[in-house]
Amino acid sequence: MADHVILRALDGSDDAQRILDEFERRTHLHAEPHGDGVLYEMHGAEHQTHIVQTLNEIDAGWTAHVGLRFPE
Repeated sequence: MADHVILRALDGSDDAQRILDEFERRTHLHAEPHGDGVLYEMHGAEHQTHIVQTLNEIDAGWTAHVGLRFPE
């Protein structure tokens, strides 16, 4: 599994920023700017497993505002 994940706002909405801010608050992951998104370092399988679950808990419609990908 990847040891990093990239999240980026898909739109300039307040919802996108709110979701990203809340994701950082809940996960306590260190964020680094990466292109047009933010790179987070995963700390073991537990973080990897809970990425989508955490985003769903923050906002069930998160995919309309935030993109998720794993770097190559």
